[in-house]
Amino acid sequence: MKKKQAVVLDVGSSKISAYIGERSINNTFLIKGQSSVEYEGFCDGAFIDEEQFDESVRLLIENVSKFSHDPIDTVYVGIPGAFTSVIVRESQISFPKKRKIDNSDIDTLYDSAFVLSSSSSTLISRSAIYYELDDFRRINNPIGYISETLKGKLSFIVCDNYFIEKIVKPLKEEKVITVKCIPTAFAEGMYLVDASVRDRIALVLDVGYISSTLAVIQGGGILYQKSFPFGGGIITGSIANKYDLDFNVAETVKRKVNLCSSSNGKGYYNVIDAENGEYYPSEEIKSIVINCIDDLCEQIFDALEEFKITLPEYVSLMITGGGISYLRGAKERVCERLGLSVDILKPTVPLMDKPVCSSYLSLLDIALR
Repeated sequence: MKKKQAVVLDVGSSKISAYIGERSINNTFLIKGQSSVEYEGFCDGAFIDEEQFDESVRLLIENVSKFSHDPIDTVYVGIPGAFTSVIVRESQISFPKKRKIDNSDIDTLYDSAFVLSSSSSTLISRSAIYYELDDFRRINNPIGYISETLKGKLSFIVCDNYFIEKIVKPLKEEKVITVKCIPTAFAEGMYLVDASVRDRIALVLDVGYISSTLAVIQGGGILYQKSFPFGGGIITGSIANKYDLDFNVAETVKRKVNLCSSSNGKGYYNVIDAENGEYYPSEEIKSIVINCIDDLCEQIFDALEEFKITLPEYVSLMITGGGISYLRGAKERVCERLGLSVDILKPTVPLMDKPVCSSYLSLLDIALR
């Protein structure tokens, strides 16, 4: 008997990746094929080069089709936070007498809480922060419980129709029948963050190349979400502009930075190209990186102020994605600026336990479930 396999499309802010995989032992994954292409990304809710995006998606499906034992008819697409919005509602339904709760009751609870009225967006996810019974017990899944009422704090995620239209077109051209949209921030929260941590509250920051998303997660849903035009590429661009460097050279310089070290203003980062060497003052480079990270921290602080919640002292900020998680000393700088404990969040899958793998493994986990 064939194992269930799934194809996921991970849309990042600098590259798009397609993976075809199946569940392996100990709840890990077997990646049967993958393909990635760099593209111009997105800004202000739109793709910078729509034609390039279209071509990239079609190329990726063609590439991963070679690894599939059947024609690809379903693709799970990870939707970046920049194209989604989160709405949280409280809802309650009552029954004539105590009864066993079933799936239809949960549907009624959701339907009575939120009806999408906008023609510019589509509901792509609904989940519960928590459910509550008539004896005030809060639970994650009320199916089978006996109660006279059912309450819920519910999270709804809607996606801009612009994104859906742009992703569906090339997929349909590649004979994909079903396109299922998954909010990437939601997938990461459910897969990467332990349920016991989510039951209290969790703060996840996915830093990409030119876009980042902060998600406040509780129970089985997202309480609040905010995206920022910031990523590792912004830091690289700042270094490139300062010294009039090629972007690849600036990226090499950035990866040498250690914000925790001190050279007393006398150190240099060297970039060797064949027989030639270029040297850049380490303290100046560090200052550029620190200023960029401080800008990110200001945006995080403003977002938390907008959310209007006082976070418990035990809550830490969990950083994932490939934007800054690999920068030595970045975690410590964010901790210092925000006054929060900061951890690097990554999958616990052998050989794929890197923050840059967080998004596609999280999407694959949901797709296979």
